[in-house]
Amino acid sequence: MSQPRRVRWIVIAAVALGSASCSRQDQRLQQHREKFESLGASTAAIGEAWLAGSTSGTYTTTALQQTLLLVEQERCALASTPDALLDSRGAELSQAAERLSRLIAAMMHDVGAADAASLRQHLTKIPIAPESR
Repeated sequence: MSQPRRVRWIVIAAVALGSASCSRQDQRLQQHREKFESLGASTAAIGEAWLAGSTSGTYTTTALQQTLLLVEQERCALASTPDALLDSRGAELSQAAERLSRLIAAMMHDVGAADAASLRQHLTKIPIAPESR
């Protein structure tokens, strides 16, 4: 195989591998986003149920603790791939997940203090919510 032909095949292979890598990265980031959106929706549902009087404070706090744990596990999974954090979309998603964690902690405090007004305010600040489809 001649040198120019070999170089051309190397370039083609590199472009193909790079495209597949970008595609996989896009897919991974989308999967993380969907999981965080689901956890944001769960957080809202838990808070709304407590405000409606459908759940006790103990149940609500436990549900929020479990949701917080899942957010942190997903955030850790996102951060386990440095390329995801180098991507501006991944970095933004990680930051939004951190805000969600802090918000859930604040909501747990609200429930413990029986502060419905503060919980209502916190519900309006959920940083990762499902997009309208």
